[in-house]
Amino acid sequence: MNPASAMATSPVAACENTSVVVTVARSFDDANISRDEWDKFVLGVGGDLYSSYDWCRIWWKHYGTNRHLRLFVFRQRTQLVGLVPMFIERIWLGPIAIRIAKRVSSDFALAIFSLPISDEWSEKAFRELIEILIERERCDAIWFGFLPDDDPSLPSLRTVCKSAHAPAALARDTAVGVHVFFHLPNNFETYVASLDKRARQNYRRQLSLLKKTFAVEQSIVSDPADAPRAFFEFQQFHTTQWKSEGKPGHFGDWPHSDAFNLDMVKQLSKLGRFRMARLSADGDVVAMQYAFIFGGSCYWRLPARAIAKDMSRFGLGVLGLTQLIEQMCHEGIQRIEAGAGHYDYKIQYGGKETSFLSVLVQSTRRGSSLRVRVFLGISDLIHFAYYRVWRLRLAPHLPLPRTPLWRTWIRSRM
Repeated sequence: MNPASAMATSPVAACENTSVVVTVARSFDDANISRDEWDKFVLGVGGDLYSSYDWCRIWWKHYGTNRHLRLFVFRQRTQLVGLVPMFIERIWLGPIAIRIAKRVSSDFALAIFSLPISDEWSEKAFRELIEILIERERCDAIWFGFLPDDDPSLPSLRTVCKSAHAPAALARDTAVGVHVFFHLPNNFETYVASLDKRARQNYRRQLSLLKKTFAVEQSIVSDPADAPRAFFEFQQFHTTQWKSEGKPGHFGDWPHSDAFNLDMVKQLSKLGRFRMARLSADGDVVAMQYAFIFGGSCYWRLPARAIAKDMSRFGLGVLGLTQLIEQMCHEGIQRIEAGAGHYDYKIQYGGKETSFLSVLVQSTRRGSSLRVRVFLGISDLIHFAYYRVWRLRLAPHLPLPRTPLWRTWIRSRM
């Protein structure tokens, strides 16, 4: 980790005409906030797992090298009203470099999440945040990452950026994809009854066929003593599935994702937040679902299923999903966040799609504005040529070893 991340907190500043004070810490220890206080606040404002204390801390441990941490802590007297974990880095694309601030966990981990800020103070918090990062830290831009389109703080951010004499303006505020949620009823039977006739019949037929063919067992791993072994089993299972299709899978695509996820599993299982759903047939695992729990929500990170040809007729992808839903209903979980991208089976079995946005703020300084515009142009070109054309269309059909995603693409994709 960069030595700058160990520096002490910056001087405390008061937001104009309010009793809200912001402290900018350069390490988690210097933020002077406990895990319990942090997570309680995030849950209290409807925040996500990806803003929780341990997620941010562990993500920073694995992806904070050569980056400079800035933890913005907003308080009204002693009461937390906002938590905005950010970092600053310099990114080069060819001849252009920009100094940019991003949210912790905004890249490398496929996370779409809102910022945990109290609605009452969100406009003042954004005003202070932007002023510090653009004016004091001399950033050219701030990327707020991929945000859900219903993020309650977005109107405040837009208002601040459009206000007269603001030091920054919106450079990008656009929908770039969809992600899926399942809103769960009180019990699994009600969920099944809510499906359309065809989906309901397919689920029951496939489950019945599996049970007639094999001795079927459903299990959930959550104990910290068993969690690492379950994760290693899942990692191998998931990778084998994708290699059979000529693709590296999540752990081959994303740098350091194996170590990052293992650390997350070890820590979050101690807090009762880890779940691995396993579906077995005659003692052999045929489907696994890797997920975490935070508050009343489940965060379904990745699935995996058996690839043997004689197993395809059982619809293991659907049966794995419905097993996870059944477990979440049993635990009283109200929502499953099911990740980015459109998948027909998720929609057929009750998932609802909503858009997510890329929101980038650029400094109004003339040199910064020009650099950011050129940077975005090169970034979009790289995304098209490297990712959409080469990675998705050409490389899978060539006899070449599949390598992890290009770090420059990960860091510059906005």
